[in-house]
Amino acid sequence: MLVYLSLAADLLMVAASLGAAVYCLVLSRRLSRLTSFDKGIGGAIAVMSQQVDEMRAALAEARTGTDGAGQHLQTLVNQAREISGELELMIAACHDFAEEAIAVQAPPRAGGVQAGVPDTAAPPPDAAPLDAPPPDAPPPAAEVAMPVFGSRRAATVAAARA
Repeated sequence: MLVYLSLAADLLMVAASLGAAVYCLVLSRRLSRLTSFDKGIGGAIAVMSQQVDEMRAALAEARTGTDGAGQHLQTLVNQAREISGELELMIAACHDFAEEAIAVQAPPRAGGVQAGVPDTAAPPPDAAPLDAPPPDAPPPAAEVAMPVFGSRRAATVAAARA
């Protein structure tokens, strides 16, 4: 009986060794698939590494593009500031010219003197003007001088104040 027990123990030992060998073989295959470059973690790591490199290149390209656009925008802002100063001077000159044009176009005031123009040839005080309406005619509506540079509203307001 002791021989049978010893033989059974040896058979169990061989079976356990074969089970451990099969288990090691399965683990070895799984590890080789896991670390294979095509399908396993190695492939995933390689793909991710390539994507990281592509993202870095895209980021560098975007940075150079934004730096160039920023410099161009700064140049345009500086040009706009220079032009705005020139435009302010031109607008001021136009306002001065508009005031002179309004003064020249203004209707004659009482006494025959036009705004800004000296009266050198005034008719005698007892002479009636040639284009005067008859004495029984209603008074004419006030004429509004239209400015050269300005709005009709500004001319109307100026005529109302006068």
